[in-house]
Amino acid sequence: MTCHRVIAVDIDPVKIELARNNATVYGVEDRIEFIVGDFLKIAPSLRADVVFLSPPWGGPEYLREDVYSLSNLTPDCDKMMAAARQISENIALFLPRNVSVDEVIELVEPGKKVEVEQNFLNRRVKTVTVYFGELISE
Repeated sequence: MTCHRVIAVDIDPVKIELARNNATVYGVEDRIEFIVGDFLKIAPSLRADVVFLSPPWGGPEYLREDVYSLSNLTPDCDKMMAAARQISENIALFLPRNVSVDEVIELVEPGKKVEVEQNFLNRRVKTVTVYFGELISE
């Protein structure tokens, strides 16, 4: 799936400016609409084919836990997923490497599937990306 247009939302204007700079460096700034705001408030007005969620994990403290609970996410993970599902069923959720897979599975709607991908760097798991909807590879 190729994205021709991206909407980037973050509540922190500094992060939006960093993202805008990165988009300029990579020559894709003309394809991205940058919005400073609260995703949960803005989501009802958004329309997209895919939603990529990368919520804050709470800083480096997440590494001190053997298993990271989704209850540590702010905003609330269930609220984020509900808002994202109003936009599209095709959702990617970027999470820490030690996330509770059991809790991730609980995010799946009845009759639907989920794909959990571990992302490696230098032969070590660094993060996890969770896919829903048509983003799941068959």
